[in-house]
Amino acid sequence: MTRVIGTMGDKLLGMLLKEDRAGACVPEHGTFCKCTNHVRYVFSCNGPCVKSGTC
Repeated sequence: MTRVIGTMGDKLLGMLLKEDRAGACVPEHGTFCKCTNHVRYVFSCNGPCVKSGTC
């Protein structure tokens, strides 16, 4: 029963996120991207740069 609930949860999450690929984060995850207007950006798990704080 727990396995069925977990599988249903995974399917619902997949529909919500619209992500076709599965697996680990990109190798660049967490590394510095750029600094613009005193805002620091790093690579997110999926690859695009996201705001992470100030620089």
